[in-house]
Amino acid sequence: MRVEIPVDLLTDRQGDENAELVLKLIAFFREARHEWVISPRDMDAVHAFLERHVPVLAQIYLLLAQKASMAQAWAPHGGTAGVVRVAGETLAADLRDLERPAVLVVENAIYDWQMIEALARLLGCEDVIDAKNGSRLGVYNGGGKDGATQHAVDQAAQFSRTKRVVLVIDSDSFHPADRTGNHEKAEAAAREGVSSHVLSFREMENYRVLARQPKKTVGMSSMAKRLASLKKFSPEQRAHFDMKHGFKGKPRGGLDRKSRHSGKTGTTYIIPPRHGDLYDEVAEQDLVTLQEGFGTDLPALFLQEVLRGGISDRDLDGLGPGVKEELKSMFETIRGVI
Repeated sequence: MRVEIPVDLLTDRQGDENAELVLKLIAFFREARHEWVISPRDMDAVHAFLERHVPVLAQIYLLLAQKASMAQAWAPHGGTAGVVRVAGETLAADLRDLERPAVLVVENAIYDWQMIEALARLLGCEDVIDAKNGSRLGVYNGGGKDGATQHAVDQAAQFSRTKRVVLVIDSDSFHPADRTGNHEKAEAAAREGVSSHVLSFREMENYRVLARQPKKTVGMSSMAKRLASLKKFSPEQRAHFDMKHGFKGKPRGGLDRKSRHSGKTGTTYIIPPRHGDLYDEVAEQDLVTLQEGFGTDLPALFLQEVLRGGISDRDLDGLGPGVKEELKSMFETIRGVI
């Protein structure tokens, strides 16, 4: 978080009464847990406060303040967006909020985090990974959209003033313009102070890059065949395909389904009507190949490929226009609470 300490908390009687809490807050800046927002014109007040209360550490803390003030001087428009401005009456509560780890709530803490870590490495957002590894960001399992939304709201209630909670959930969308109930869930959480991001694609797994797949060979694996068929999809088709269950569909009633047959015994795949005509031009054999989907293996495989260097940020361009911008926006939302 970006935190501003008003100069009146450093001077006269307020400076003496709040010294212990202010120094604890400055220690957060020194540990790089949070970022100090300070104007160059306040440096004299900071210097006097430190010399009065911590003469031994004054030079270290003063250098920290100088660096922060120079960064603020060069920030566009003063760089005040998203800043926690403490006050005498809120200082103790603000300190408790800033001392707690930030919270990221997802539907599945294992698979979703594997995807987020892989994407963070591709986009140069390793600071988010470092925050998790350093216990400054906790990742929590929601167990689905409803559970994730409720858990995010519950976590936000644990913070007094600055709700350092982010909810990232799938859209479950069937086509690019599809607005689902998950958008409403995210908006409800936002009204409770949660920072929410609903993925534009159907699910987190749909951001799995398919670059550099091996060429088709005799006896190629089932996974390779499915990836080869998936790579034939347009970006829009790939974005809204059910990566886990494919065109076999989830086991539920058949009233909202339409089926197409390949002419082969026992080969039926289900394309939900909400997809509209999105998959009408897909070759029959690719629908057959993709009817089972990919299960839950893709996030781990994606992360392994990224760690091996087999995928770069340029490969994200294959997911379609605006994808990098959306993902960067998601990471900025997460950064905003760390």
